[in-house]
Amino acid sequence: MLSAAEQLQRWVAHKPNGDPQVPTEFAGHRATLDSFFVQIETLQNILGRNLEGVSFSDLRTLVASLASDRTTPYVLPKLTSIERELDALGASPLVGELRDSKPVPDKWTATFDFAWLASTLDAACEQDPEIRSFRGRTHSGFVEEFADLDEERIELAAARVRRVHGERAVAAMNAHHDQELLIRGETQRSRKHLPLRKLFAQAGDVLTAVCPCWMASPLSVSQLLDGGKRYFDVVAFDEASQVLPEDAVCAILRGEKLVVAGDRNQLPPTTFFAAGDDDLDSEEETGAAEGFESLLDLANAFLPSNYLDWHYRSRDESLIAFSNHHIYRDRLITFPGPGGTPAISHVLVTQQLGADGEEESCGAEVRRVVELVLEHARTRPLETLGIIAMGIKHRDRVQGALDRALQGHAELDEFFDQGKHERYFVKNLESVQGDERDAIIITVGYGKDRAGNLPFRFGPLIPEGGRRRLNVAVTRARQRLTIVSSFSHLDMDLKRVRPGSGVELLRNYLEYAASGGKRLGDATLSTVAPNDFEQDIQDALEARGLRLIPQLGASQYRIDIVAEHPRKPGRYVLAIECDGATYHSSNTARDRDRLRQHQLEALGWRFHRIWSTDWFMHKSEEVERAIKAFGEAVEWADRVDATGQSAARNGGAQHNGNGANHNTEGNALKANRGSSGRSPRPPVPQRSSITEYTSNELARLISWVTSDGQLRTDDEVLREMVEVLGFKRRGARIDLRLRQAIHQWRGQIGAQDSKTPGR
Repeated sequence: MLSAAEQLQRWVAHKPNGDPQVPTEFAGHRATLDSFFVQIETLQNILGRNLEGVSFSDLRTLVASLASDRTTPYVLPKLTSIERELDALGASPLVGELRDSKPVPDKWTATFDFAWLASTLDAACEQDPEIRSFRGRTHSGFVEEFADLDEERIELAAARVRRVHGERAVAAMNAHHDQELLIRGETQRSRKHLPLRKLFAQAGDVLTAVCPCWMASPLSVSQLLDGGKRYFDVVAFDEASQVLPEDAVCAILRGEKLVVAGDRNQLPPTTFFAAGDDDLDSEEETGAAEGFESLLDLANAFLPSNYLDWHYRSRDESLIAFSNHHIYRDRLITFPGPGGTPAISHVLVTQQLGADGEEESCGAEVRRVVELVLEHARTRPLETLGIIAMGIKHRDRVQGALDRALQGHAELDEFFDQGKHERYFVKNLESVQGDERDAIIITVGYGKDRAGNLPFRFGPLIPEGGRRRLNVAVTRARQRLTIVSSFSHLDMDLKRVRPGSGVELLRNYLEYAASGGKRLGDATLSTVAPNDFEQDIQDALEARGLRLIPQLGASQYRIDIVAEHPRKPGRYVLAIECDGATYHSSNTARDRDRLRQHQLEALGWRFHRIWSTDWFMHKSEEVERAIKAFGEAVEWADRVDATGQSAARNGGAQHNGNGANHNTEGNALKANRGSSGRSPRPPVPQRSSITEYTSNELARLISWVTSDGQLRTDDEVLREMVEVLGFKRRGARIDLRLRQAIHQWRGQIGAQDSKTPGR
């Protein structure tokens, strides 16, 4: 009854006008209530929310807001459907996070991508625990160890080659004792030596074993070697573009295999004295070698060929970029230099008009070249220098003017000493192939006539092959190149320049040099856009104040990110490389982990690597490491610039080889063996007669004599054995017994080597 009374009070409170009348018909009200619950359930399905605990006032506010909104209610079913799909795909936590954090809709896709990638990374880490445990510094240690071992392996390979050479030389002298005696006798003569041709015929086996590599010009081979025997396994031609096929035959016939090396974009053979009968009518059959300009062209017609694409000579990429673009079609792989002073410059002299002969050799240019040479000798005496003149007349004028100028500068005699290894030279365009110097000065020489017009008489650049001649000249420098002329590329009328000629290439090179090596004719050095990983690194480091240049380089190989000196624009101090596409595109581990870094350090770069896994897992730590490396690189660059020392191999994380440890071990082993380097002498007593020694005792003594690792012929072993045995005289019986023992001992050594794997 109390409950009924309480219910009545609540009913009265909700009746309008306080009417206490209690309704007696509930069917209509029950239907209304049931309809309300149905509508609530429908609304819940549309909204994707549970409204069970919502108060009537909040529900009234929600319904009113939906009723007043003409857009949202109509998209809610689709939104709910999408949420159900996301929930089925396991993405409901992401939906909940978006609902709670309420980011702007533009960020929803990026948030989803981040969640997807992060979960993918988590899944990968679960499957491969090494991803989480990766530490770049540990991996860099493995890379450095590999580089050290690779360099050591090369040294060991060279030592093995020398050892095999010695073993074969000793074997040849043992097998051909008479040839050995002949050669030893010839080395003792002071005059009346046997001609080399006869010496080869009589002692060719020992001569080629002792000296396995011989170098001669193709035309001198017939004078040195008779044609009745093939003395060599391999015949190799260098600079084959300058060798006529008919001149190479004599050398080819004296070997078993042929290697031809050369550059068809450099100078062709000199055929000035060749008979000009190409146009004569002839009924004779054309030879197989006719029509080929050089041995290189002939070999390319039927032999397999490979390009040597890595370029090492130029210490600044701009010195080779022009030829790489115009001649080699960007095939060469070159390496950027660390910047600073431009490596290429154009000196434009003012010509005094009115004099005769200036068209072939400009006098003002001669004087300016002499000034540049003297300045180089005073300021950079440790750098070698070469002068290349376009024409012979101009070369002679430059040489004469320089000789006169040096008469009053005795302090420069050391620089111009003709006995130096890479002595200073003045050469014309036709005779400079094969030369290289630290600095090159190219003097064009050709000038304007009395009226101020530029006659297009450029000597060796005009005929066929002019492009190749200029290509040779502009690729001789290792560190810097200066081209001197009395006219600029703007003075050369394009209408008078034949496309594809050497003159056109000269015009383009003058423009390239005038830009300091920035413009390649009608093209500029374009940059490659960095990938997302590299861009993220660049953004993070630039936010810390670093000035960075992405993808520095002019060839296929580019440094991922380069840091510039904070106070010296154009001076690069740090090469930052990532393990991105460039790293993984290398064919071998040696290329990516040693050779490229080795070459950059040789050019003067400091080197810093960022591993992608480290960057994703420990970004802040990697940023700090990069900032520290940059600071050290700036300090190092300032010291180098202040002292003027060479930057080569002073920068970067240089490999710490184990050579000192190996030497220490070797010295300790040698100390244990005694001053001779031999193992302890076997306990074989000395006896008065050779017949008293057993074969085993003699073999043990021979092994001890040779245990120092030195190679000996049978005669040398025999002489030492006589001393070891204490015999004062050496007779036929002693010789015979010892030779038998030596022969038996060598047979045992050979049998052991044949059983050793890898021998």
